[in-house]
Amino acid sequence: MAVNNSSPGSSVGIIRELKDFGNGQVIVQNEILYYFLLVNLWGPGLAVCVFGIITNILNIIVFNKQGVRNTVNISLLGLATSDLGSQVTLLYTSISFLPAFAALDLPYVQYDVMYISAWCHIMFTRISAWITAYITLERCLCVTAPLRVKNLFTPTRTFLYLMFVYLIMLASVIPCFYTAKPSTIFDASRNKSLVGLTFPEDRGEIDNITFVTNNAIPNVSFFLVAICTAVLVINLRKKSKWRKQVTNTPTATAVSERDSKIVKMVVLISVVFIICYFPGTAAFVYVIMDSEMRFDGLHRNLCFAVFSVMFHLESINASFNIFIYLSLSSKFKSTLHEIMVLFKRSSSVKQTRK
Repeated sequence: MAVNNSSPGSSVGIIRELKDFGNGQVIVQNEILYYFLLVNLWGPGLAVCVFGIITNILNIIVFNKQGVRNTVNISLLGLATSDLGSQVTLLYTSISFLPAFAALDLPYVQYDVMYISAWCHIMFTRISAWITAYITLERCLCVTAPLRVKNLFTPTRTFLYLMFVYLIMLASVIPCFYTAKPSTIFDASRNKSLVGLTFPEDRGEIDNITFVTNNAIPNVSFFLVAICTAVLVINLRKKSKWRKQVTNTPTATAVSERDSKIVKMVVLISVVFIICYFPGTAAFVYVIMDSEMRFDGLHRNLCFAVFSVMFHLESINASFNIFIYLSLSSKFKSTLHEIMVLFKRSSSVKQTRK
């Protein structure tokens, strides 16, 4: 298993022996951890993942239908795409804990595939974090320096930024994929050869580098979102008071209300992000101070339990945005309604033809 704020396993044994959860020299007992992960990932974790996949597909469809002619739609479309990727990859981790799935006679080592899917999940969550940081920074500058933002944040530059973030986050996890070599592994318990992963003996140096880079990247984005959100809220209050005093024309009032809704939407997206990602950031700081609180440390069972909750929070963050869009964007609500009406009509036409 992997997590957002730490390396997903320091050795292949941690991944391959996930069902055993260590040798008992831990705070949380093996059996307790197994059932905790089973309930957390199989129960609410799986439900939130499926819900997040559905809602982000709807988000992508809506933003595509609205068009990508402004920076807000481009950024939100990129955010929905990365959130969808994080949910799909996390779905495999949740399904892997289903007893029926674990009992399948699959031709590969299930926990090795989980290792790959977990790193892919981490990559997408970090993309979402940096897109959220970009959206928050843009709105923050719209409030503090509105005359300069239009020239600074253009649709073309926003698109290029999204491409840059996707490429950089992919590059950050490539070393982990590089050290995981696909190979044929003999499983004595099943008495057959399976497709799995092998790791070189000198992967420790690469692990140390990726541990630093892959934990610094999301934490920088977290603090950037937190700072911009605080500045945004303070300036928004000042601007709202000023506009009430000097704005009297109906057109200007409408524009002000529209901008205010966009800012409120960004603030809510950022607040949900901060709430969901703060425990992971705090856990990373603690991991730095306590080396035993790692996947190869003495308290690895507790580490698995804590970061499985972090997975759940990440999933909630990726699933919640649709409620913000529906409550604050009348355009999003109307577009979604149109899509639903067209879908019902097409479904009724198909049934009539049958």
